[in-house]
Amino acid sequence: MRDIWHSCIDELIYDISIAGAPQHSPAPIHRRKPATVMSIHEKTDTVTKSAYRAVDRNVLAVISLAYVVNCVDRANISFAHLRMDKTLQLTETDYGLAIGLFYTGYVLFQIPCAWLFERIGAARTFSRIMILWGLAGMAMALCSQKSHLFGLRFLLGAFEAGFSPLCIYFLRRWYQDRRLGRAISIQQIAGPLSGVLVGLISGDIMTRADGLFGVAGWRWMFVIEAFPALLIGTWILFFLPNSPADASWLSSAQKSAFGNIAQPPKPGTPVAGAARPQVRRWAVLLFAFLGIVCGNDIFSFWLPRLIAEAHVGSLRMVGVLSSLPFAAAAVAMIVAGRLADRFSEHRVTLCLAACALGAACLLLLAIDTANIAVVLGCTTSGLASLYAAYVIFWTLPDRLLGAPGSATTYAAINTCGMIAGIICPIVAGRLLDATGSFVLPFCGTALLLICGGTGLLILGTSSSNDSGSTKVTDHDVQEI
Repeated sequence: MRDIWHSCIDELIYDISIAGAPQHSPAPIHRRKPATVMSIHEKTDTVTKSAYRAVDRNVLAVISLAYVVNCVDRANISFAHLRMDKTLQLTETDYGLAIGLFYTGYVLFQIPCAWLFERIGAARTFSRIMILWGLAGMAMALCSQKSHLFGLRFLLGAFEAGFSPLCIYFLRRWYQDRRLGRAISIQQIAGPLSGVLVGLISGDIMTRADGLFGVAGWRWMFVIEAFPALLIGTWILFFLPNSPADASWLSSAQKSAFGNIAQPPKPGTPVAGAARPQVRRWAVLLFAFLGIVCGNDIFSFWLPRLIAEAHVGSLRMVGVLSSLPFAAAAVAMIVAGRLADRFSEHRVTLCLAACALGAACLLLLAIDTANIAVVLGCTTSGLASLYAAYVIFWTLPDRLLGAPGSATTYAAINTCGMIAGIICPIVAGRLLDATGSFVLPFCGTALLLICGGTGLLILGTSSSNDSGSTKVTDHDVQEI
């Protein structure tokens, strides 16, 4: 848009100069000058587009693939849960505790990891995270009692700590605000995509490999699905650049374009017209994220059980049906990213709408979990809406807090959201053991989502009225 305005202004100025020239001068011949101006802008735009395509291939694709493996290793316990319960003598409370311990390790080590990220760089941080979580994920196959499971889930969380928010923060080094929604949606699509893979692959591995060399299928699943993390982590260590300036696959012209386009303001620098971050803003933002994470966990970790209890007996069929909601969520994330970029002024409203739909699906499931059509319809719509809310949410912090955040800021937000991952599964497991029903966990989570989304809307409305405007727009980032 700015290029178009530049061209229009250049042509207008030239037209004015032509108007002052003698009438007999061949003015039409001189109209080649605006075309020359346009060619400069077109050339610059071509360089910029080629630079972003290179970043998509060499940065976004790698980070997205790594996050797929991350989410698979985090979520495959939902399938192991169907078989390892008898071996390890797990109750639903024990299962919820194992999930909660993962998030405990994640929360405790997330901010220190973000602090370290600023000092040793992205490549070393991401490589260390992936190699260590790959080893911990493979060690899950060695569990012989529930205490082993609890300890390894804690270590898995500690090793994975910070990966998700640091990926989002890392992408902000490469993409400006008007391109950020698309980039985040592509990277975060790993969440639902991993659900598809877990559903399609985990059930098949557990069935085909069961008894191979006398080892249970769920143990083989942990080894096979964790091994790719070691390979990708090694590749990242040697080939992932920390910034555009370090990218050997960018030409000097492309690097120059990034110097003007893709560099955000320094963290902590207030944006012009933005209000100073306040405790109230942080509280509302964190509470909303807690609700989104809690809703995702309820759907994700109990999805196989919901389908199995809806009179689906085959483990493979449970896997296939479990993949459908995640496939829909993957599409929803791409759409949400596009909508967040196109309607940037209405991101808060979009996030509220997604939270409200997720809450409605939970309330419907609380009424009926015996009908497979209801279960599939509600879990598909619910997961899709909450993954969409997740993408839109991560485009909001800088805008609502009033200044671009650092790696520690993003880690702090994610840390507080991960508290839901500690509390929610444990409470849900206890309620399931006590009542034998999903009514209370689903209704409570729906309430969290409604309250969190409403709080975001109120905060967004008040932010837009502070000092005339507190919105962070593309005009706050230097462009060509």
